[in-house]
Amino acid sequence: MKTLIALFSIVFLSGMSFSPQEQVTIISSYSYLYEEASFMSNKVQDNGEDLLLMHGQALEVIDEDGDFVQVSLTLNEQVFQGYIYKYYLTKNSAQSIYPVFNGSVRIDNAIIYDINKTQTSYTAKKNQGVYIYSGFNDDEEFTAIQIVLDDGSLYNGYIKTIDLSPDGVSPLLIVGITLIAAAVTVTLSLVFIKKRKTK
Repeated sequence: MKTLIALFSIVFLSGMSFSPQEQVTIISSYSYLYEEASFMSNKVQDNGEDLLLMHGQALEVIDEDGDFVQVSLTLNEQVFQGYIYKYYLTKNSAQSIYPVFNGSVRIDNAIIYDINKTQTSYTAKKNQGVYIYSGFNDDEEFTAIQIVLDDGSLYNGYIKTIDLSPDGVSPLLIVGITLIAAAVTVTLSLVFIKKRKTK
């Protein structure tokens, strides 16, 4: 059974704002640049590839739009503009600002994977908070997350979906719904088979 949960209406830390022409720095391990102020928007392209911004990269603020900031940067003499999630940015490279997490890790030593879904040396502790930023789908093997590493840095990567628990959804509830759906399917199948045999 497919359980798709929209997690974009989470309340985040308030009081953080950016001004036009302000210089900011990326504090997440990486981030895409989006054409609109939404994770569901198309990503800004560079020579046919999604433009990938890395930790420590400097950007200039154009405007702020809710939880996103419109930014500009120059790469190889080409100017790119797009939107980036505001909590991936800081005005001061020494400043640590994290989102309010919307999920947690279910097991000890859960393996963290990089953006290519390759295993890293990083692990997460049981009940450690994560930010699930592309939605949660229990049919997917991996879920995109942002997590704070032991050194205090933000890391964007993946964790196996089975090792995650999104806030507001009990894993027991998911299992219960799955079992009920399976039982109903079996019952309906038996009824259908019985009816065919009586004909």
